[in-house]
Amino acid sequence: MKIKTFSIVLTLFFLSIFFLSNTFAQDITQWSLPEGAKARLGKGIVNEIAYSPNGKHLAVASSIGIWLYDMIKYQELALLTENNSGPVSSVAFSPDGNTIISGNEDGSVSVWNTHTFEHIQSFNTADWVLSVAFSPDGKTIAGGGGHVEGLGSGIQLFDIKTGEHLKAFGGPYATLSVCFSPDGKTLASSGDEWDSNIRLWDVQSGELLKTLKKRIAFENTSFQDRIVNSVVFNPDGDIIASGSGNGTIRLWDANTGEFIKFLVGHTKSVNSIAFSPNGKTLMSAGTDGACLWDVNTSEYIEDVPIPAVKAIFSPDGNTCVIVNESGISVWNAHTLQYLKSLTENEGLEDKYSGKDIGSIGSVAFSPDGNTIISCGGNNIHLWDSHTNQLLNTLIGHLGSVNSVVFSPDGKTIASASNDRTIRLWNVNTREHIKTLMGHTDSVSCVVFRSNGDIIASGGNDRTIRLWNANTGELLKTLTGHIENVNTVVFSPDGTTIISGSGRLVYHGRGEDQGTCEGQEIRLWNVNTAEHLRTLTAHTSVVNSVVFSPDGNTIASGSGHWAGYESTYSDGEEIRLWNANTGQLIKTLTGHKDVVSSVVFSPDGNLIVSGDWYSWDGYLSSGTWSGEIRVWNAHTGEHLKTLKGHTGGVSSLAFSSDGKTLASGRTDGTVLLWDFSSQPEKPNRSE
Repeated sequence: MKIKTFSIVLTLFFLSIFFLSNTFAQDITQWSLPEGAKARLGKGIVNEIAYSPNGKHLAVASSIGIWLYDMIKYQELALLTENNSGPVSSVAFSPDGNTIISGNEDGSVSVWNTHTFEHIQSFNTADWVLSVAFSPDGKTIAGGGGHVEGLGSGIQLFDIKTGEHLKAFGGPYATLSVCFSPDGKTLASSGDEWDSNIRLWDVQSGELLKTLKKRIAFENTSFQDRIVNSVVFNPDGDIIASGSGNGTIRLWDANTGEFIKFLVGHTKSVNSIAFSPNGKTLMSAGTDGACLWDVNTSEYIEDVPIPAVKAIFSPDGNTCVIVNESGISVWNAHTLQYLKSLTENEGLEDKYSGKDIGSIGSVAFSPDGNTIISCGGNNIHLWDSHTNQLLNTLIGHLGSVNSVVFSPDGKTIASASNDRTIRLWNVNTREHIKTLMGHTDSVSCVVFRSNGDIIASGGNDRTIRLWNANTGELLKTLTGHIENVNTVVFSPDGTTIISGSGRLVYHGRGEDQGTCEGQEIRLWNVNTAEHLRTLTAHTSVVNSVVFSPDGNTIASGSGHWAGYESTYSDGEEIRLWNANTGQLIKTLTGHKDVVSSVVFSPDGNLIVSGDWYSWDGYLSSGTWSGEIRVWNAHTGEHLKTLKGHTGGVSSLAFSSDGKTLASGRTDGTVLLWDFSSQPEKPNRSE
């Protein structure tokens, strides 16, 4: 009897271990984390999607790597990442489905095994890769991307087995889309705003065969209107379709290069196009929605009126996948009836659940540490800090949300937006309470006073405004800054406000390097609105200011991107000030890019700062890794650097117990870092 009982207990034990291990195995918030991080909230910003030839898998190119989905069970299989390859812009399956290639914005093309999820090899191209494609026989891969003078052409061909670079052609401008003809003899490419044509190339010789011209009057159009975002052959190879930034879809004769007809309906940019497997239907994803078209009649069939990034058909043609602001979802390809969301989160009832997170502007913990809020795009997201699950999405702002914060009692959320408003939300009901209007330009920051009775906000109208947190009444307007107010914070005792400002101003044209103006920190008396003192040692834009927990020290972070198209950063530093006298105590240097956020740990012993690179085709630091640096708050000694980002750090926040640091990133994710123990001194290599 004892033996039987022991056997049952042992069996239950192993079963519990099995189920627990499977539960942890499916905790995608812990997949491919950088060292020191314990969870990731969000899946990143989606740039491209691709079906496997058998329709069983979907590859999703995102800002943090490649998500691989099981399309039978509709669940994540893997997250494919490679160190410092940066955001993944494009992805494609080999014809046999055994291999995935990805185009990365660091200029490389990566090759992956779809069965083992292993990284096989990488090819280096001249500059960032925006589009990749397999030849029909699976032997050759094409990568299209940027052309930088002296580095190479916009299209590169490689032998997938040997890794041999076969040829380069195209340019002198960026290539946004590449596609092989079904017979593999021709490659179609589309260009950027400087080259708004479609070109056909002989794959064997690299010779230019034809140029399909859009005939755009450049002087009357914007850069975006000229862009050809997507080009694709139909399955028979006799028709080419192209989608443009001006909202047009064009069909061309692939043999003669002659224009056939327009598909008219989009009023905004067409981001991607795809033919159905039988070639009778075309699907387009545009800024104004996703549409189905009858290729023969040019008639519009049906649409999903939500801004879409990408849309593709399944290999059997019965379903399609659409990427839009609601996430990644599966639809009936004939009727566009909604079927399933791949990014839905438990507890969200909206059928389009899993709202697109977007680039994170701000992140904050609730006072009890149970909830994290972040803002991305026009929306605000609430997360359970223990399960890492998305709880809810607050929708209402008409412009990007720049800042979010909890009230001291944890009952209210305040959000500041580019729509010139501050919105207040009830945390328990998730309902919008009221809107505070008064700013005449974008509102950059918002914060509660420690007792919760006053809200302070700062914006691009160069003012700080004080509001009654209960009634929403505007109490005072503080003026004096000559440029954008980027950051505002109360002192711990609530009697003083500090504000930081500055902006890079371009007075000339062309390659004007820009001039930093209005970079200063101001201290104000909350009760009288009197300007107390101005701190002016920064030579660059002040992006973040914060008081130490005891109120005796102010830390400020600065930096801006300068030069033509933000080719380098300047003034990246943290300065520590005596809050009582305004005297500069010390300057902390080491960041290679703009210091975007600075926070003290709750015990006041640490300062943590994050930097944010600029990306306009250039990286000012030459790396994709936005860094977080940890400093001794008393000595200014650099203790540790947290790396592993594929996007700049836009916001930092400590939990009230100081054991967790949340970092919001421009790649659309929030990372949670373990601070339960004191950081050690860095290695010399750091």
